[in-house]
Amino acid sequence: MRRLIVFALIVVAAWFAWNKWGDVLLKKPSHEAVVENLSGREMVSVRLTVGGQTFVKESLPDEQKAVFPFRVSQESTFDLAWLWGDAPGEETWSGGFVPRGPMQQRHVMTVDGDGNVSYRPENK
Repeated sequence: MRRLIVFALIVVAAWFAWNKWGDVLLKKPSHEAVVENLSGREMVSVRLTVGGQTFVKESLPDEQKAVFPFRVSQESTFDLAWLWGDAPGEETWSGGFVPRGPMQQRHVMTVDGDGNVSYRPENK
């Protein structure tokens, strides 16, 4: 009886592995959010929220970028917040558009010295 139970467990595990093989081993495509700092000063505590996910970068020096891969299950927009390393107060920006579906995009947000954000989507 014990052998029969062990055999049944092995069969169930093999069936499950066979059916879920692609989900486990294949990397699913994802979008990519890129925050570029072209402000001439350091950004600290950079926080990007998209599709219910929040990504944080503690420090983003001038002329550097932070890249965050992500997936969405529904259409979404971006919420970007940061602090300047040399000035008080939080800066924020909202915008952009992430479509749900098979198309993968790179979403580039460039921050200038006045705190203005330029957004451009690119196909991957």
